[in-house]
Amino acid sequence: MGFVVTTDTLLVAALKRPLQLIQLTNPAGLSVTLSNLGAGLWSVLMPEAETGNSVELLQNYQDPSHFARNPYYFAVTIGRVANRIGAAAYMQQGQVISLPANEGPNQLHGGPDGLGNRFWGFEIDQQDDSVSVTFRTSSLEGDQGFPGQLDVQLRYTLLAHDELVLEYSALSDKDTPVSLTNHAYWAIGGVGKGTVLQQQLQLDADFILALDKQLVPTGELLPATGAFDFKAGKPIGKDIGQLENGYDHYFVLNKHRDQNRSAALVRDPASGRTLQLFTDQPGIQFYSGNFLDGSIVGNQGMPIEKYAALCLEPHGYPNAVNKPNFPTALLKAGQLYRQCSRFVLGYS
Repeated sequence: MGFVVTTDTLLVAALKRPLQLIQLTNPAGLSVTLSNLGAGLWSVLMPEAETGNSVELLQNYQDPSHFARNPYYFAVTIGRVANRIGAAAYMQQGQVISLPANEGPNQLHGGPDGLGNRFWGFEIDQQDDSVSVTFRTSSLEGDQGFPGQLDVQLRYTLLAHDELVLEYSALSDKDTPVSLTNHAYWAIGGVGKGTVLQQQLQLDADFILALDKQLVPTGELLPATGAFDFKAGKPIGKDIGQLENGYDHYFVLNKHRDQNRSAALVRDPASGRTLQLFTDQPGIQFYSGNFLDGSIVGNQGMPIEKYAALCLEPHGYPNAVNKPNFPTALLKAGQLYRQCSRFVLGYS
């Protein structure tokens, strides 16, 4: 069996346009479904090692009308700037750039109408050894308060060996901050089969970013010790009780790490299923699903409870626009923004 591509269109009254879904299936039976809303990573179905029955690995809403608001940012591409910008403002060339706030006084995930809320155009490219979907959208001058028109492209490529590659690029006609990522919620033990607390996580990170009470980085780096030490790998739930509300932290990856090794590795002990993340980004936001509260029914027909799934979001330092000691998030006019991250599934 080779690669198979199917498409479907859903008419959802709460959404502005038809929801288009593109399902890619590789010869091993791994199926990845993408969406034109937010260039989203909608579903990942993986055959079980023993039975061959497909298991859903991404938490999603049962009712797609929830995507009209998408309170959990399920599935979608995040931008122009991922994570939080303190006080929803920053200085650029001596001027204060004010942004619309959507999390208290701060801006979160690109603003109240960020890239994850947009319907993107797309095209499909099928080859003998892979299949790709390239999504494109334009963010106009002043969109969510940001300067310049930003043209964004995201190319998903599914390979035969259960690898999904995400290649981002962006170009602006004015200097503007850019930091893109994907906000899929992974439940590699299978959606609805327990929580992430028993799963093993390994992160090649020596530091985390210090946060204020609103989860905005202060500019300080802290050693990734104690509850934040995942270098050797440990169950996510082992030390989570030491934290007020679980993990929602940016882990700074080791600058001298072996690029042939994954930056993050998640393993589900019950199924033996693994997820490896390779990235060229300087860090990963690890979120343990702390704000999932059971108020919404998920794609397996059960309420989405706390710690039901996790996010691994590779992107630049959050709040970098306000912290000169952080690597810059400013994309110069005419300069090409590029990012590549790879998710590799398997069993061990």
